[in-house]
Amino acid sequence: MRDALNDGCQCRPRSIDSCQIASGAGEAFEKSTHQRLWPWHAAGALFDMRAAHRRATEGDVVKISVLGDLNVEDGGCRFTPHATKPRQLIALLALNANHVVSKTTLIEELWDARPPQSAVATLQTYIFQLRMGLTYTPACGGDRGEARKRLITKPLGYELRLGDGEFDVLEFKAGITQALAAAEAGRHAEAVAKYGACIAMFRGPALTDVYKGPVLQSHSRHLEELLLSAHEARVRHLLVIGRFSEAISDLSSLTVRHPLHEGLHAQMIRALSRCGRRSESLKFYQDIRQRLIDEVGIEPSVALQVAQREALCCESYAS
Repeated sequence: MRDALNDGCQCRPRSIDSCQIASGAGEAFEKSTHQRLWPWHAAGALFDMRAAHRRATEGDVVKISVLGDLNVEDGGCRFTPHATKPRQLIALLALNANHVVSKTTLIEELWDARPPQSAVATLQTYIFQLRMGLTYTPACGGDRGEARKRLITKPLGYELRLGDGEFDVLEFKAGITQALAAAEAGRHAEAVAKYGACIAMFRGPALTDVYKGPVLQSHSRHLEELLLSAHEARVRHLLVIGRFSEAISDLSSLTVRHPLHEGLHAQMIRALSRCGRRSESLKFYQDIRQRLIDEVGIEPSVALQVAQREALCCESYAS
């Protein structure tokens, strides 16, 4: 338990009687101890709980973002936990939104292979802290019952309920689904636009300011793979509709960040050759081929070799 208190706040939590909370004295007590008990902040200052009640309106939603730094906000106020482990916890619950995350998985993320004997009790403390933070978002309007409906205790773990527009990863995946539908229907320009909108949701590397244990590391890698796939798909459709210069601009940075990614290099070879820069495309092939031999000890894949052959006999698509 001491681990939870040292990480999340500066003093030992005191029990709060439900009748006391319902009274004016209880509200004053909670407000005076809020910053010490709950590892949350709003606009860098002690959050006025009564102001949250005044701001609560029909349709308020919690917005959680992890495609970049972690952010939890509602009604224009930030409710992002600032202690390390509560940040890990809400990020992992959000990444599994509307599904139960087992206590075993949560403990593995927070303490890896060396959990303390008090791990289960400490986890319950963190969940209590997060639920209290959610209570005073406008979406919950100070209603602890609403917060319990948001962050649900299940027999084997916990579930965070999030709806449409409340989590940027869900929005990203919905956008990818729309882009795929446009591509399958042959609407390539629309697919380019939708993939671009999805890519723009990333404000930096996923969970960039969250300490990542083994479980969050896996989620982070998966999100980066989804982002890379979106880049590849967007460039592929740019080539289909003849926007070669735009494709080259995107691929110039992508191939630097992923120097051994054969798919991206194959697309760059095609883009260069189709806009009349065949000599550059062939040199690009030779560079990646040598890099693969030197660093991995393999020859280019069939797909990369096909791109080279296309460049050798390619007529410029440029007008």
